[in-house]
Amino acid sequence: MLVNFFDKELIIKDVSLIDAHSVPEGDNLSIVYFSQDGDLHTLNNFSLTRTNAHLYEYNNESANVFLHGVIDRITLPDKNGPWWQRNLYIKRQSAQLNLQFSSVKFNIATPLKLSIRERFFIKLDQAFSSFSSWRFSKALLLGQDNLWGERDTWIVRTLGLAHLFVVSGLHTGFMFVIGRLISRLVWQTCPARVLLSGITRWHCDAIIIIPLLFGYAYLTEWGEPVVRASIMLSLYLCSRMLALKFSAYSIVTLALWLVLLIEPRSILSPGLWLSFSMVYLLIGFCQTATKLSRLFILQVMLTTASMVMILGWQEAISSGSILMNVLLIPFAALLWFPWGIVSCLEVLALGSTYSYALLDSLLIHLIGGLEWVAFTIPLLFFETFSSNIPRMVMIFLVGFWVYQSPLKRSLISVICIWFVLFSSMIIDINNPEFSLLNSENELFLKNGNNILLSDAWAGNEIEELMFGGYLASRFNKGYMLSPKNIRELSSQNLLKHNVKWIVLKRKAPDEVVKMLDALQVDWLVISSGESLGFYFQKKRISLRHSACIYSFFLFKSDTCKRVEKLESVLNYIHT
Repeated sequence: MLVNFFDKELIIKDVSLIDAHSVPEGDNLSIVYFSQDGDLHTLNNFSLTRTNAHLYEYNNESANVFLHGVIDRITLPDKNGPWWQRNLYIKRQSAQLNLQFSSVKFNIATPLKLSIRERFFIKLDQAFSSFSSWRFSKALLLGQDNLWGERDTWIVRTLGLAHLFVVSGLHTGFMFVIGRLISRLVWQTCPARVLLSGITRWHCDAIIIIPLLFGYAYLTEWGEPVVRASIMLSLYLCSRMLALKFSAYSIVTLALWLVLLIEPRSILSPGLWLSFSMVYLLIGFCQTATKLSRLFILQVMLTTASMVMILGWQEAISSGSILMNVLLIPFAALLWFPWGIVSCLEVLALGSTYSYALLDSLLIHLIGGLEWVAFTIPLLFFETFSSNIPRMVMIFLVGFWVYQSPLKRSLISVICIWFVLFSSMIIDINNPEFSLLNSENELFLKNGNNILLSDAWAGNEIEELMFGGYLASRFNKGYMLSPKNIRELSSQNLLKHNVKWIVLKRKAPDEVVKMLDALQVDWLVISSGESLGFYFQKKRISLRHSACIYSFFLFKSDTCKRVEKLESVLNYIHT
């Protein structure tokens, strides 16, 4: 294959390979490749041209444009397939080609034909690359989290701050407020003849704010939440400009109808319903008063409602999530976001970073505080709720809270919601059915406080070390605890008892590991002081290793990968 990064053009030299996968000729192909620095890159909307290798010749000038690549894999879109195929379907890509380049004549990490947005991103990255906080500021301002590591991603999700660092209606609201301030300044400086010509303040707002909103949507690559919020606010401004009396609910409902008309498939998007649900709650809560104390309670309500709605979407969330949202959203709205916008304009206009250097000195302490909260404050494990009933009750209580507010009886809803959310931490109802514990280099299988099995009891008798019978799984055979002396474990005994998994107290010697690998016996280490919990949820078994509460997401240690594999084996359903 020949790849032209200037014009986003692909020239296929082996036509039979493409024909075998039914890849259509034309536009909208995605390519995936590794650059020289080892980074993975994905580029969309390439056009495909078919030709035979011996018929295609290009001159010396074209040779510097085209790169030779080899197709490693072809992935077709499928709306019912895995997430990567669904993503291709959503982005309307005909296929995705995984390419390998043997030689690179220029840096293909960045296409040479750059858009205004891409040049803007590159200029900001070059200017702010020396500031460690820029990775968070870039996500806050532009929704670009490509500078994040897995540690950063886990911290943000655990603290329930993903909506703050992924462009959403909240950011569009920030831009709306900034636009209103600019409009007020313009309106106050307008000459008298303009004011007397029939133009109202709402005309000025619409002329300034609507282009600002959609300009921001362009910079954020037309993110769906930003587009939805921009449509809502634009309809609101147009109705006020035309002196049409519509309720806020009618405007939001019309915006929802327009979004579904433009993109009908978004009806299946959880983000769509979460976004509009938050807006409906916001309208209902703000109809009575907009005092400062009321706005504070509003923020608590929205954060609590979002925790209820994302219940089950992620395994755990910090118990300090509500407090972090209450503190960080005003900070972002009043200081971080506007200051960051001014710093970006300073880079574009003057090429200097003085204002951001001052902001960075403040953000370093803020980010350090977020990390401390994420790793110190206890987590709430949402998988405690194996039924949808608690969620439905809490959603009803959220609606009751909004409907009864500001009456004092609404506080009953708040107390009930918080009690259910924090119940796993308050009354500790999230105990495992069974747990494997390593206490002073001795393995125990426990059911609550009752010890069911210990490696000290069995010695080296293999049949006494098997614990698969306690697991409510179709594949409950072949699981054993490590014997007291791991070196006495023989291949004959492993084959005789058909051992598939063995739990070790420490990393086994190399010769034992080689024997286990040769016999295709998987192993898992539970070191001294660590534990592995087995949670039975309907027909599914969930595992939680004490060393993987954080490192499973951050560092992907070998132990945590093995826990994930064991969980997959226990829940495997043969089809």
